[in-house]
Amino acid sequence: MGVTSQYLRYESGPVFGLVGTGRCVRFVARFSQVGKFLAVPACERVLIWDLRRETKVLTLDGEVRGVVTVVEPRPPAPGSLDNTHLAAGYSDGSVVVFDLMTGEPLKFTGHRGGVSSLCWDPQGMRVASGSDDGEVVVWDVVSERGMVRLRGHRGKVTRVRFMQGRNVLVTSCRDTFIKLWDLETHHCFRTLTGHRAEVWDFVLLKNDSRLVSGSGDAELRVWALHFLDGKVEVKVEVEEGVEEPPSKVFRLDTEGETKPDVQLGDQEIKDDASIVEVTRLGSILRSRGDRVCGLQSDGRVVACHGKGPVVDLFLVLTEEEVATKAAKRAKKERKRARDAGGDDTVSASNDGPQLADELRKLPTLRAANKLLGVDVVSERDGAVRVAALHNDNSLALLSSDVTAKEPNKETERRDPVRVLGRPGHRTEVRAVAFTSLSDQVVTASADALKVWNRGDTQAVVTVPCDAATSLVVVPGDRHALVGTRSGRLQLIDFGTSEVLEDIVAHEPDETAIDTGVWSVALTHDGRGFVSGGSDKMVKFWKFELVRDESSGGKRLSFMQDSRALKVSDQVACVRCSGGGKFLAVSTLDLKETIYFMDSLKLCHELYGKSLPATCMDFSSDGTLIVTGSKDSSLRIYGTDFGDQRRLLKNAHQGGVTDLHFIPKTHMFFSCGHDGSVKQWDADNFQRIVTLEGHTGIVRCLAVCPRGAWVVSGGQDRSIRLWERTQEPLVLEEEREEELRRKEEEEGGATATQRRVVPGEDGAQAVRPSVTTHHTEKAADMILEALSVYREQVESGGKAEPHYLMTYVYRTNDPLRLVMEVLRRVKSSELEEAIMVLPLDRVLEVLVVVLGMLGRGWAVELAGRVLVVALRVNLPQLLASITAKPVIHALAALLPKKMQELEDMIGFNLAGLRHLKDRAEQRSETQLFVEASQRVKESRRRKKKKDRAVKRVLMTL
Repeated sequence: MGVTSQYLRYESGPVFGLVGTGRCVRFVARFSQVGKFLAVPACERVLIWDLRRETKVLTLDGEVRGVVTVVEPRPPAPGSLDNTHLAAGYSDGSVVVFDLMTGEPLKFTGHRGGVSSLCWDPQGMRVASGSDDGEVVVWDVVSERGMVRLRGHRGKVTRVRFMQGRNVLVTSCRDTFIKLWDLETHHCFRTLTGHRAEVWDFVLLKNDSRLVSGSGDAELRVWALHFLDGKVEVKVEVEEGVEEPPSKVFRLDTEGETKPDVQLGDQEIKDDASIVEVTRLGSILRSRGDRVCGLQSDGRVVACHGKGPVVDLFLVLTEEEVATKAAKRAKKERKRARDAGGDDTVSASNDGPQLADELRKLPTLRAANKLLGVDVVSERDGAVRVAALHNDNSLALLSSDVTAKEPNKETERRDPVRVLGRPGHRTEVRAVAFTSLSDQVVTASADALKVWNRGDTQAVVTVPCDAATSLVVVPGDRHALVGTRSGRLQLIDFGTSEVLEDIVAHEPDETAIDTGVWSVALTHDGRGFVSGGSDKMVKFWKFELVRDESSGGKRLSFMQDSRALKVSDQVACVRCSGGGKFLAVSTLDLKETIYFMDSLKLCHELYGKSLPATCMDFSSDGTLIVTGSKDSSLRIYGTDFGDQRRLLKNAHQGGVTDLHFIPKTHMFFSCGHDGSVKQWDADNFQRIVTLEGHTGIVRCLAVCPRGAWVVSGGQDRSIRLWERTQEPLVLEEEREEELRRKEEEEGGATATQRRVVPGEDGAQAVRPSVTTHHTEKAADMILEALSVYREQVESGGKAEPHYLMTYVYRTNDPLRLVMEVLRRVKSSELEEAIMVLPLDRVLEVLVVVLGMLGRGWAVELAGRVLVVALRVNLPQLLASITAKPVIHALAALLPKKMQELEDMIGFNLAGLRHLKDRAEQRSETQLFVEASQRVKESRRRKKKKDRAVKRVLMTL
C-alpha cells in the first residue's frame, strides 16, 4: 500500500456566524454576575455569550455526532451565585455535562431518541433527561453513571423537573399525562389526567405546592399539590360481592392503566390511595391562543411563550401579599354588598385566597421576531430580565418590572435592552467568497453582506443588501459584486460600507415566474465579469473608474459591454475558463453550452441530465469542466472534444448546490442537500474525503487561491472553515475508516436490542445504560485482562510477564492488572461491559472480585462489579457447582468490607466537619477582632479631629 502524498487531509476548523439555534436559552451566572451571560445551543456546540460586551466568552464542544437540543445549568452551590457545570442534550440521545471552568465534557449515552428536556436536582448531584422515545433517565454526575430508567410515558417527554423538598421527579409528555415519580422506590405514584391535549411544559412554584402546566390552548392550568404526611385513611366504595380490601399497592399507577376519577372544573381529583392531594385551582389566560412552547420561572416570575413573538409574564405573590390582596378583595365585596342593600356578610370561602390572589399578570413583552426559547430572572430591586432566542439567529434581552401595570395595546411592545445579532446572518448564507490574500471571507444572505476576518472569525463589515444569489470579490479586495433575486447588481465598498452601484441588470418579461441574477463570474483578467439571469440573456460588463460627486475623487463602477448572448432558457450558471478561451452557460432546458470567449461561437453542447445543472466550474488549465445537477450527480467533461469523462452518481443526496476546483489542480470540492462537503479527484474519478458538520443544506462553498482553506455556508446559518493539514491521506485507509464509522452507527441503531435481565420485563424502572461500541471495546479489554490473569495463575507465577503487565500497567501482580483495567473503564460503560461477558468469564470475574475484597483493593468498585454480575447471571450461577463456594465466600466477605468502608468514610466526614467548625470559629474570631480594631481606629481619628478643631477655635 503506497502513500499517496498528493492527497492531504482537510480537517474542520473554526465555526462562526452562529448566535443560537435549537429551542433553548438559559442564564448562566459567572463571577457572581447574574443576568449577564447566556448559554445557547449552536448546532453541535454550546456558546456562552456576554450580553453586555456582545462577545463570545466560551465555546463548549462535546465531540458528539448530533446537534444540541437543550441546555441546563447546574444550580449554584450554597453561598455562591455561580453555575459550575452545564448539561447539554443532543439529538443522538447523548447527555454531556461540561465544566464551565475547564470546558471538560462528561458524556452519558442511554437514549434511543433525541434528548428533549434536562433538569438538575437541587443539590446538583443528579441530572434527569427526558427523550423523544418516552423514557426518562436519571444520571449520577458524581459517580458518572446512570441510576435508573423510568418507563411509563407513551410519547415525547416534554419536561422533567425535580421537586425542591422531596425526592420526587415530575414529568410531562405528549400523551397528555403528568407523572410524579418517587426516586427512592422508582415508582410512579400519581398521574395527572386533567389535560385533553398534549402537555408541552410546566413549572413548580411555592415550594412545590403549585404546578402550572401549559397545553395546546390559551389556558395555563394551575394545580395545588399537598403531600400527606403519615398514614392516610383510605375510603373506597366496594361493590357488593367483592371482599378484597382496599390497598395502596394495588392503586399504584404503573403504565397509566388505572385512571383516577377526574371531575371537571375546579374540583379535586379523587384518588384517596395516593400520598399527594391534587386540586385544580383554575386557569389563567394567556394573551395568545397558540400552543405553549415554553414555561420558565425563577420562583418569583413565570415567563410563557408560544410560537409567536409574545412573552407573557406572571408574578408569583408571596404569602403576605396574597393575604393582603385577599383581605382587600373581601373588603370590596362587603362594601359592594352594603351598597346594593343586601347582607354585608361574606362567606368564609370568599374570604380565603383565590387563584387571582396568587398570580398577577405583568405587562406582555413583544420580541422583534418569533421565539425559540426564553429564560427569566428577577433581581432584588424588582427588575425582571427576559432572555429571548429568536428564530432569525439572534438574541435579545427584554426588561420589565414587578410593579408594572398592564398597559394599553398601543404601548404593549417595549424596546429590548440589548440585541445580539451582529455575529451572524438573519437568514441562511447563500453566497461565500475568499479575498485574494485569503485573510478575509465575504458572505451574503437575504438581508446583508458581511466581511469576516479569517484569523479571529469576527465580522468587520456589515452592509445591508438585497437577497443575494451570487457573489464575487472584485480584484483589489476592496469591493464585492452581488447578484440579487430581484434582478439587480450591487457593487459594495468594504471601506465605506456603502452600496456604490445598484442597477437592474436582468429584468424578465411579465410572463416569467422567477426573477433574479442567478450567476456572476469574473473574466480571466479580472477587468470585467459576466452575468446570467432569468431574462435568458448572458451579459458582459467591465469595470471602470468614475468621478465621485460627493468626495470629488474617483471610485469603482461598472458598465455594460456592447456584447450580449441570447440563450434558449433562463441561465442557471455561467463560468469563464482560466485562460480566457471558453465561456460555459448552464440553462434550465437541461443542457450546458460551451462558447468561445472571443467570438461567442458555439464550441460544445453537453447533454444527458434529467434535471438542470445548478453549478459548474473550469479547472485552472481549462482542460476540464465539472457540472453538478439537481439529479444528485456530478459529470466531468473534457473541453477539447466535449466528451464526458465520468458520471459520478449519487454524489450528494437531494442535489448538488455548488462546486469549485482547487487552483492549479484537478481536484475539486462539492456540496449539496445532504449537508456534506466532498473532495474529488477529476483524474482518477475517486472521492477523496467527506467533510461533515453542517445541519441541513449546504448552499455554497469557496476555495481560497492557495487551496489551504475551504469555506462553506448553508441552511443552518453557520460558516465553517476547513483547513488543509500536512497529514497524508491514503484512500484505502479512508474507506476503511468510513466503513468502521458506518458499522458503529448501525451498531448504535441496534443497541436498543437490550439484553434480557430478570425482573425488567414490563417494569417501570430498568437499567439506564445501553450497549454501544464503546462498551464492546471495554468488554474486550476486560476479557484480555482476564486471559492474562488466568495464564499467570495457572502457571503459578512461572510464566513470563505479559506485555500489558510490563509496559502498559507496570505491575507484576495479575490481580492488580485486572483491577487497573476495571478502573480505566468509564463508569457509565462498566455495567454494560460486565453484562456482555460470557458465563465462564463471569466466574473468573467473581474470583477476581473475591481477591480484591480480600486485599481491600477498590472495595466500592468490586462491590459494583459483583452486584451487576450476580444480578444478570444469578440463575446460571446458582445452578453451577463451581460458583457455589465463591458466592458463599463473597457473601461472608462483602458485608464486612462494606462496613469497614462505611466506617472509614463516616470517620473522615466527621473529621472534615470538625475542621470546618474550627475554621469557621477562627474566621469569626478574626472578623470580630478586625471589626473592633476598625471601631477603635475610627474613634481615635474622630477624637484627633475634635482636638484640632478646638485648637483652631482657641487660636481665633
